[in-house]
Amino acid sequence: MQNNIGETICQYRQMRKMTQEEFASRIGVTAQAVSKWERGNGLPDISLLAGICKVLGISANVLIGIDEKVVENGDITAEREIKNNMIAEPFVLEFGVGLISFIIAGLETDYVNKKRISLVKETGKLMPVLRVRDNTEMNENEYRVLSFDNVVFTSVISGKEENPYEKIIDDVVETCDKFYAMILNKNLVKVMIDNVSELYPGVVDDIIPSKISCLQVKQELTRLVEEGKPIRNFLGILEDMEKNL
Repeated sequence: MQNNIGETICQYRQMRKMTQEEFASRIGVTAQAVSKWERGNGLPDISLLAGICKVLGISANVLIGIDEKVVENGDITAEREIKNNMIAEPFVLEFGVGLISFIIAGLETDYVNKKRISLVKETGKLMPVLRVRDNTEMNENEYRVLSFDNVVFTSVISGKEENPYEKIIDDVVETCDKFYAMILNKNLVKVMIDNVSELYPGVVDDIIPSKISCLQVKQELTRLVEEGKPIRNFLGILEDMEKNL
């Protein structure tokens, strides 16, 4: 198992075009520790597993080698591509190879989270985790936003932008706001419910799921967004739904 975990970390790290130093900095360890794992000379501490899985974009089952296989020859690249295409993502940023360096550098900053905070403060709309991937079939400086495989926005970096990454993220957040009824899904709704439950213990527990299901909440939020109504008063929306039962 020790070698398998190290090999898996190495394979998925390289697939995501991260150096050992970049990967190490993201999970809070030294590059020497990562090198040791990948050479099969040690295992990461159990407290690091969640962070490793998040950075690599894999499940714990994949990391420890008990994931169900979907290919016959052990081709991990093909297997990952197949699994990535099994489920349509709610929010994806695709870009040409000419923008890779801007995206990689930009993701090291906190700009996307600043924009996410502004959006939720202004509208109550929680932007989902943004999946990013390069696409060699696109023009080098082209980028686009997809929601469940539907292209909802396309643009090109002209080269005149002062900060191409921030321009891209600005467009991404505006697209999220505009197409939120399409992007909204049960996972986002669950996060919203959990947040209200944390702020107002006991209130949500009396309503969900005993009286109102998560799906019903999603449907109500979608309706309000489509009608151009605010959803920032999430607790009030839940209370109104309870009154109308």
